[in-house]
Amino acid sequence: MDAKEVIPTHQNSIRNRFHRFFFAEEIPFGLAIVRMLVPLVLLGTVCTRWKYSRELFSSDGAPAPLADIFRHYDFLPILPGTVVVGLFAALGFFLICSSIGWMTRFSLIASVVLYTYFCFMDCISMATKYSVIASHVLFLLSLSNCGAIWSVDSWLKGKKQNTSLPQYTKCELPRFEIWPQRLMQILIGAIYFGAAITKLHTPGYLEGDQISYWAMSRYNNAHPVGDFLTMYPILLSVMSYVAIVWEIVFFFIVWQKWGRIIALAMGAAFHIGTFFSLGLYIFPMISISIYFCFLTENDVQWLSAQFRRLYRKGGGVALYSNKLNSTIESLRLQHIAGWKSSAVWGTGILVVLFLSIFVEERLDLYGLKSAEGRMTLHEVDPKLMEEMLAPEQVMRQKDKFLSVDVGTQVVGGWLTDRKSEFMVGDLILVQCCLNPPHEDIWIDCHFCEENGRIVNRTGQIVPRENLRYTFQIYAPEILAPGNYYVSIKSKGKEVMRRSITLLPKLSAVAN
Repeated sequence: MDAKEVIPTHQNSIRNRFHRFFFAEEIPFGLAIVRMLVPLVLLGTVCTRWKYSRELFSSDGAPAPLADIFRHYDFLPILPGTVVVGLFAALGFFLICSSIGWMTRFSLIASVVLYTYFCFMDCISMATKYSVIASHVLFLLSLSNCGAIWSVDSWLKGKKQNTSLPQYTKCELPRFEIWPQRLMQILIGAIYFGAAITKLHTPGYLEGDQISYWAMSRYNNAHPVGDFLTMYPILLSVMSYVAIVWEIVFFFIVWQKWGRIIALAMGAAFHIGTFFSLGLYIFPMISISIYFCFLTENDVQWLSAQFRRLYRKGGGVALYSNKLNSTIESLRLQHIAGWKSSAVWGTGILVVLFLSIFVEERLDLYGLKSAEGRMTLHEVDPKLMEEMLAPEQVMRQKDKFLSVDVGTQVVGGWLTDRKSEFMVGDLILVQCCLNPPHEDIWIDCHFCEENGRIVNRTGQIVPRENLRYTFQIYAPEILAPGNYYVSIKSKGKEVMRRSITLLPKLSAVAN
């Protein structure tokens, strides 16, 4: 066969695969679920901030525009307080409409515009990683036809559809090109891959130091497992390696059936783990909600078949399903014109605008309508001002030390068997952990008897890039069993101490 005949065939094959990947037509099940979940999660953040929207985003308060950090002053206009209160409430209305699929495309466009604007106005609390991801997802949803199914729009149009899954395998639902869903999937893979590259260049991540310090703090929110995990730092190091490998391979395996199941299952477990160990609440919910964009038509057909099997076996399930379907059908208005739905939607916006402004004025958090007048700032106490303007204090030497632990085994640079009892003749490992940042520091390690007499002493310079160092102390057999302690000193002063007990050897006890 001539080579000239092979090249066009190969090129056509690549072109066809590319076309099928981006432009194959499917029912947008996955995008519809993402459309339901992501706006609801963002709605929670909007509701908690609406009460303080005048202070956070308007010219009446103290906004923190993101563009000011990059010296692009007046990049976006800062609106008056009353306007901000109404628009922020309207954002909540648009998010609700996006979730239920009412005037879906217009609601999504309005949501992404207003949400992005308010994120730009508050770089301290609202411009976060999850808000950046969510705004991109809302933008991609606005380009898609995610409101064609499972939405108020399709319900009002009187489509021959039912809310139960088995019906979707029997009736003809609208199909659209899949490229918005593919772009969302590529977005997730690119985010994970970029995060992995960043972590590879982050000192202390693979060793687990970064996660360990984060788990100790309450920087985000309270978490029940973080303190427990810090007792097993080697586990944090293993989790760091697993997470970074998963983030790298996610983009390459998620397109296959079993690879998709494994990648998404590990991703869900990872994000749920950050909820319990790091106190991240919104980010895991956003990430897991976006995972539904990987839901395919075949997956829905399989779930539909499982539900249909349950439907046939269980009389109670069938009874309640029929009642729910009949109730929904009785509520639907037949032959409703599109302009009527738009008119009601527009009226709802006006009602939300004026009602939110009215409620905020009645609350009067800032005393705008009070007899005393607008609340004013009070003069700072002179002593407090002196403390704030005073030169930066030098960190105390003991504050540079995090912990001191003793054991006999080190794995991956971490002490794995913390204990306080040793046999005479054992090699005792003393691991000293430091707080970042610190300078190149000399550390003395003294092994002392209970009365203070030094039995053994050693020292080492710990460079500024290291956060821990492990000293080796040998307890010779000539030592008498009893109580001892390890003293860690810096600049001649003791900063930490650990008590240990030396036990006689088993052979000596037997004799």
